[in-house]
Amino acid sequence: MTRRTAGDRQAQQTNMAKVSIISSAAATGSRVIPSEEVDRAFGMPVGKLRGRAGIESLAYAAEGENELVLGARAAEEVLRRGSCGAQELDWIIVTSETHHNYPSLSAELHSRLLVRENCGALDVGGACLGLLNALAVAQSLIGAGQAQTVMVVTADVHSRTLTPGRVAGEFGGLFGDGASAFILRSAAGGDSREFYRLGEFIFGCAGQYAAAIQVSDSKDGGLGVQFDGEALSRAAITRMEKVLASVEQRSGIPRGSVGGFATHQPNPRLVALLAKQCGVSPALFPSVARISGNLGSSTCGAALHEALRSASKKPRGERRPIFVASLGPGLLFGGGWLTPHENAK
Repeated sequence: MTRRTAGDRQAQQTNMAKVSIISSAAATGSRVIPSEEVDRAFGMPVGKLRGRAGIESLAYAAEGENELVLGARAAEEVLRRGSCGAQELDWIIVTSETHHNYPSLSAELHSRLLVRENCGALDVGGACLGLLNALAVAQSLIGAGQAQTVMVVTADVHSRTLTPGRVAGEFGGLFGDGASAFILRSAAGGDSREFYRLGEFIFGCAGQYAAAIQVSDSKDGGLGVQFDGEALSRAAITRMEKVLASVEQRSGIPRGSVGGFATHQPNPRLVALLAKQCGVSPALFPSVARISGNLGSSTCGAALHEALRSASKKPRGERRPIFVASLGPGLLFGGGWLTPHENAK
């Protein structure tokens, strides 16, 4: 691997600082199901999800809702919030860990939103890490001068795949349905809609934990799931703390001055443990999994939206940086940071 100098990092950060998030949005499934009802459906002791995982309810897609419907809902809202017309988009970059149909979800969203034909449509993977992958791709396209305005969308509907009888409740009962969307623009033109600027992203893969979770299709139409919850929990906390420490070091932003941590949330109990291990308040982690369940690639997106929404309510001078971090099966990991526009260099 090529070793980068401090000058190389500074040059990259200067380039990356030219990309701003101008708006964000999130959506969840319309059916809010108490966790006790999910316990019963999966044959678990009533109260297990609430007591063991800290999940109080789950957001499930209603009849007529799917990844396209939820994704479009978030996309239409983010365009409205950003005062951005669909015709301004140069790319739509989409990630989902549950949509496996053709046409791809990005192509379906492209058609649904009536975007111009020469707007690109791209799907990226990474499961729970998908949002960070998509943001990094969008940042690169803008930084390279290949785009001015990019929409990033996540959308996941687990409730029709991870069903009772197909997977064990210890795994399937954790997941809900949701979507998120973000508008990224080049900051070079001094757009008055600039809100937060993207910093640098870091990525890697800790393959020694790959066996902790594996999901595959079986010949009978079911799902083969290998899920070592205890090992995965330990690995998740350890790795996420390391990612946030790397973000802190790379950005030069002390974690104590961060206004929000938009991370993946396997369950609320693990979020509380992560906050404790990092030495920061759990209140800085926007609550997503507690009321909606693990939303897959949309968990980090929903958390980032909430962190941005909270920051928007504060006077400009009081807005603070946001750290983002997530994990994906493999064990893929990634992190990055955002700084308020008025503080960006």
